[in-house]
Amino acid sequence: MGCSQSATIGIQSESEIFPGSTHTSQETIPNRNKRVEKLPALERVSLNNVREHHQRFSLCSPTPGESHQTRIQLQNFDELNHFEYTFINVLLLGESGVGKSTFINAIVNYLKFDTIEQACSGQPIVLMPVSFLLTVGDNFEERIIRFGNEDPNEDHHHPGQSVTQHCRSYVFTIGTRTKIRLIDTPGMGDTRGSDQDNLNMQHILSFINNLSHLNAICILLKPNESRLNVVFRSYFSQLTDFLGENIRNNIIFCFTNTRGTFFTPGNTAPLLKEILGKFSIKNIPFKKSNTFCFDSESFRYLIAIQNGINFDDYQKEEYKESWINSVNESNRFLGYICGALKTYPSDEWKSINHAQFQINQMIRPILETIRNLFRNLILYEEKSSTQLIKLCPSVVAHSSTICIKCNRVPKDYNEFWIYPDDLHTFSNKCLNCRCSRNRHIDINYKLDYELSNNVNKQFIDEIKLKSDQLNQAIFEFGCFFVDTSRTLKTNDLILSFLNQMIEEENQICQLKTNNNLNLILYKQLNQFKEEYEQRQNVSISNKNSINLNKIYILSQNISRIDLIEKQIDVIKQYHRTYMNEQEKQLL
Repeated sequence: MGCSQSATIGIQSESEIFPGSTHTSQETIPNRNKRVEKLPALERVSLNNVREHHQRFSLCSPTPGESHQTRIQLQNFDELNHFEYTFINVLLLGESGVGKSTFINAIVNYLKFDTIEQACSGQPIVLMPVSFLLTVGDNFEERIIRFGNEDPNEDHHHPGQSVTQHCRSYVFTIGTRTKIRLIDTPGMGDTRGSDQDNLNMQHILSFINNLSHLNAICILLKPNESRLNVVFRSYFSQLTDFLGENIRNNIIFCFTNTRGTFFTPGNTAPLLKEILGKFSIKNIPFKKSNTFCFDSESFRYLIAIQNGINFDDYQKEEYKESWINSVNESNRFLGYICGALKTYPSDEWKSINHAQFQINQMIRPILETIRNLFRNLILYEEKSSTQLIKLCPSVVAHSSTICIKCNRVPKDYNEFWIYPDDLHTFSNKCLNCRCSRNRHIDINYKLDYELSNNVNKQFIDEIKLKSDQLNQAIFEFGCFFVDTSRTLKTNDLILSFLNQMIEEENQICQLKTNNNLNLILYKQLNQFKEEYEQRQNVSISNKNSINLNKIYILSQNISRIDLIEKQIDVIKQYHRTYMNEQEKQLL
C-alpha cells in the first residue's frame, strides 16, 4: 500500500471535491473497517441487549501527572451487564463544509487512541464514509482519499451541497453507564438555496423533537473566518427560538482545523461575540470552559496513512503533536458535556415556535377526527343508523405521501364515500407517479376505516361533546396562529388542511351520483371553515396577547382524547422506527 511520493499539506474539504476531475487512490480501505450497527431502542438500552464480547469506552480516573485531564480506556461489556445506559444527546450544527461528519469520526478516534502511533498500528474507527482531496508529490498530483463503506446519507459528489443529507445519530459508550449520542445534521448555507436551508432546519427540529432531552448544542465553526454568513445566524436563531431561552447554558462551541491558529478560535471569536450579542436570547456564554479547539487534519492524516500515502518526518511530527492536542481537547469536551452541563428535558422547551410545531403535528389527527365525527352525526341524524364509521390509524413503514392530483377511487362506508390513503413514496421524485412534489402531501400514518355497531343515544351524546371540544380547540389554535403571525412568517396549516378536505368532498360529490351524505358533509365543512376564519378575524381585531401556557395545556388535553391519542401513538411509532433507522452504534 506504499506510495513513492510524500504528501504536501493540501488537505481539502469534502465539499471541494469534483468527481471526474481527479484520480481516485487505488488503496481504498476494505469494508472490514465498518464497526457500526443499529441501536435496538431509542432512549434507554439495557446492557442485556449488548453482546458481551464487544468492547466500549470507559471514563476513568486521571493517571498520575495528568490530574487535569480525563482519560479514556476500553473495558468489557460483561463487567456491568445489569446496568441501563444514560444517554448524553449532543446536537451538532454548522455551515456546509465545516466538517461535522469528519468531527464525529475524528473525536471517536481521539477518544480511543492516545497517540497517532497507536491509531496507525490499530484499526481506525469510521462511523461514516470519509472522502477528501489530497495533493501529493512535487507536482501536486491530486488524489481522492476514501475510507469506509458507501453511505446514501453522505453525498460527496455535489460540491457546495451539504454532504450530510439527513439527520443521523452516532452512539458510543463512555464509562460504565453512559452513552454519547452525537447527532449529525445537514449543513447550513446549502448551494441549493434558502428553500433547501429552510427544509433542512425543519428536518432538524422534527428530528430533535423525538428526543426526551438535549444535553448540548455544539456549534461547529472554522477559525479565522472573515465573516459569519446570514444563514448561520438564521439557523442558530431558529434553533434557540424553538428550544427556549433556557437552552443558553447548554450551547458549546467547537472549532475545527485550529492547528494553524495554535488551537484557538482565531479571528472568528470577535465575530461570534458580536452575533451572540444581537440574538434575542441574551447572555449565551462563550468562554474557555464551553469552547473546544480541534484539528481534524490529524484524523485525515491517519486516513491518508491507511490509504498508503507517505509523509515526510516534519509532517509526521506536526500531526503527532496535533493528535495529542486533539486528544486532550476531546477529553476536556467529554468531561464538560458529561459533568458540567445540566440536562435540558423536552418538557422545558417552551416557546412560540415549539408550541406551533406541536400543534402542526396534531393538525391531521384533529381535523380527520372532526370530519369523521361529522360523518357519524350525519349518519345518525339522516339515517338513524346504528352503524357508524370508525377511524383505524396504522403505522407506515417509511416516509409516505398522498398525491392530490392522481385519481383515487372512493370506497363506500354505509353510503358515505371516503377516499382511501393511497400511499406514494417520494424521494427525489415520486416512485408511483409523475406528478410534481407540490402535488404530494406528506403523511406519517395511514388511515383506514371500518363500520362499528351498537350505537345508542349516550354514544351520540359523547360524539357531540367530543366534536364541540375539538372544534373549540381548532378555533383556539387558529387564533394562536394569527396572534403569532405578527412575529412569525408561517402558513396556516390548519386552513390548508381544511381546504384540502373540502376539496376532497367536492370531488367525491362530482364523481358519485348517490352523494347525499357527502354533500351534507361538504356543506358542514364549509360552515366550519367560515366560523374558523371569523374567529381569526375577531382575534386580529382584538389584538390579543399570547397566552403560551394556555396553548400548551390545551394541546396536552386534546392529545389525551382517545380518538386523537390513537393517531398520535402511531405517529410516535413511525418516528421511533425512523430514529432507529437513522442511528448507528459503535460497540
